Amino acid sequence: MDKMPGRAYVREMSDFTHLQADLATLFNAHGLTPELRGNWFLVDGLYPAIRARTSGRLLYIELALAEGRSLTELYPIDSGLDMFRASAFSLLLSAFWNRHNPGLVTRQVIKRADGPWQVFVGLYLRRIEGERPPVPYLLFETIEAFLSEQPLDGDIHWLSTGVAVDEDGTAADIRLDGVRQPVLESQICALDWLYDGHDYTLRNVMLVMKA
Repeated sequence: MDKMPGRAYVREMSDFTHLQADLATLFNAHGLTPELRGNWFLVDGLYPAIRARTSGRLLYIELALAEGRSLTELYPIDSGLDMFRASAFSLLLSAFWNRHNPGLVTRQVIKRADGPWQVFVGLYLRRIEGERPPVPYLLFETIEAFLSEQPLDGDIHWLSTGVAVDEDGTAADIRLDGVRQPVLESQICALDWLYDGHDYTLRNVMLVMKA
């Protein structure tokens, strides 16, 4: 993770510039001084790199975790920066920049055939009118079992979980390094998701690193 994002990452695109001040403020609030390379913010010239843009009603946060490993997280434009700060950005602070907040990030260790891996678990963010429903008891255990057996290429990975619950049931969009995981989605949908007549969504991000 000691290389800069390549040319494909740093080409100038004007739609990334208007959120640069907001991203810089996120870094500065934690005593970090980011540097701008093209449209990407880095700390001390090292990965991860971050940039952001908006399109329509969505906020696009792009993360380059390592050479050749990048992904995009989507948020509603009205609350997207706050959601990013509370979830994905907190993972990066804990894993890379020695600014761990136990109120926002939980650190777990999972055992795999290739050795132990550390999992940084962000907050479970729920959007609902009214009281927040509990997270299913076996949610993390289900994800842990998946990560324990899933082939992992490289030493760093990103798992993004999105769940929607309504009167028709539960739907999930789960991506490992940006790739959908239909088997895990089915397992997550089969968990005991509480529904009391109020539709809601849940999202979570995890950073998985070789220990």
